[in-house]
Amino acid sequence: MNSESPENSRSNKLLDTLVRVLVPVARLMIAKGVTFQMASEVLKRAYVRAANEHFVEEDGASGTKLSLLTGLNRKEIRRLTSDEPEKARPPMASYATAVAAMWRTNRRWRDREGNPKTLPRRATDKVRSFDDLVRSVTTDHRAAAVLDEMTRLRIVDIDGEMVRLTPSGFFSATELEDKLARLSENIEDHLAAAVTNIVEPSANFLEQSVFSDELSESSAATLHTLMREEWKRTFNTVLEKAIALESDDAKHSRVAKTRMRVGMYFYAENSKEE
Repeated sequence: MNSESPENSRSNKLLDTLVRVLVPVARLMIAKGVTFQMASEVLKRAYVRAANEHFVEEDGASGTKLSLLTGLNRKEIRRLTSDEPEKARPPMASYATAVAAMWRTNRRWRDREGNPKTLPRRATDKVRSFDDLVRSVTTDHRAAAVLDEMTRLRIVDIDGEMVRLTPSGFFSATELEDKLARLSENIEDHLAAAVTNIVEPSANFLEQSVFSDELSESSAATLHTLMREEWKRTFNTVLEKAIALESDDAKHSRVAKTRMRVGMYFYAENSKEE
């Protein structure tokens, strides 16, 4: 006999759903060197922002109200809602990025031109090494382990026994910033549509998909090409209509404060089941 209450059952299903939603996010964070401690800080800020934007009156909420809504204590609420400079907040940096930052900014580790020195991996009598650099940041992890992580993140290049900080790698990023901007805008609104449909009974945003799990890789690629072509048609149709509607709103002096986003996505992977 299952004694689980309906409330507990619904809560467990919600948490299971959140795990599935967060796995791709966790994948991105791990790939880019974001530690759990850093993610925890981000999640706290997201909780406070969501509480402020969706669960309080327009004139704002007290620290007690936000604490009740989020489960964070009032001291944390004050810190998270303060206007103090970022440097006044607790530092949150992975060891890999902290070592790279030291390498780039501290003159002990830069040459006469101000560029990060190429370092031998291990200590010698006369030359500072990568091991020395790591020890200047942390003694909690072996230099080899930090080097492996920095290599994975493409922060460094290794040439025999020499280690060089890459000119771009983890820090680069016009292209990375563009991709992250698209990710944040698209996923935020896509997820907002799906969540709003659940938490607001009257909402009915379009949020549908087609699924198939008996395809070859070449067939999936064919469908991907098809969807790219369909998106071009949808993009042109929606853009033309949006421009026409904006012009009509302006012509009739309608209040125009509503924004919208229309998107399409395609994803395929090999099944993990035998």
